[in-house]
Amino acid sequence: MKRLILLLLVLLLVIPSSALLAQEEAEEVEELDILVDTEWVLENLDNENVRLVDVSGSLESFEEGHLPGAVFLDWREDLVDGESAVPGQIAPAEQIAEALAERGISNDTVIVLYDDTSNLFAARAYWVLKYYQHENVVVYNGGTRKWEAEGESLTTDAVEVDAAEYEIGEADPALRTTGEYVLENLDNTDVQFCDTRSPEEYIGTDVRADRGGHIPGAINLEWNNSVNSDGTFKSFEELDELFTLAGFDREKEIITYCQTGVRGAHTWFVLSVVLGYENVRNYDGSWVEYGNNAEAPIDN
Repeated sequence: MKRLILLLLVLLLVIPSSALLAQEEAEEVEELDILVDTEWVLENLDNENVRLVDVSGSLESFEEGHLPGAVFLDWREDLVDGESAVPGQIAPAEQIAEALAERGISNDTVIVLYDDTSNLFAARAYWVLKYYQHENVVVYNGGTRKWEAEGESLTTDAVEVDAAEYEIGEADPALRTTGEYVLENLDNTDVQFCDTRSPEEYIGTDVRADRGGHIPGAINLEWNNSVNSDGTFKSFEELDELFTLAGFDREKEIITYCQTGVRGAHTWFVLSVVLGYENVRNYDGSWVEYGNNAEAPIDN
């Protein structure tokens, strides 16, 4: 009996506990910043719990060069509801779950999103994943451009992953809004609209729906004002001043929109994640829905 007890004590002291190691990894994830840099990516290239996900333009561009170990997620095909009458709408839960599982992503995976377009599509994918409440999602700030600018090489090597099991979370209505809600709150002084399109789209000279113009009272602040020339986000101080001078109020609800909710999701990310605004929602239907609604009032 004494020998058995002694053996158990030795095993506990000598053999690392996988459960404890997993717990330590989870604690490290919780402390991570949502925006990660090149150094962090390099340190985690071999981390089995981390999955780099390229959400750039096309599979062809991905195959021409991507970050080592990355898998490709087509935001247009995998993250958009192709059967919706309104283009660009967020995909249903089952579609998202299938896309993630096929890429070896489980509920415990740390998803690292990146793109080649100033975090535009990475921010949209982040919004989608957070809408379905995936816990651990981060964005590689600057993506492909930052990676190459810092002297790192892309690869054309294909990555083979085993399919995983993924249980999708409940949709979080606090992150997304609808055309009906927008119309109901046009005169609500506690709600502000952020038009993230170009000035030409805002004033109606660049028309991409049945009608040009903007939602009455909306403030135009084009999405790319939030990024640096190297594709990274501007600093907290710069962004805080940018949105404050534009007239946005932290105490109010902010609804972002663009043409189909992609640029709007980028600004949603800036406001809610980088700047910490507490009540920000992205209008997924955006101008392609609102501008095509003949009964919706517009300004130009």
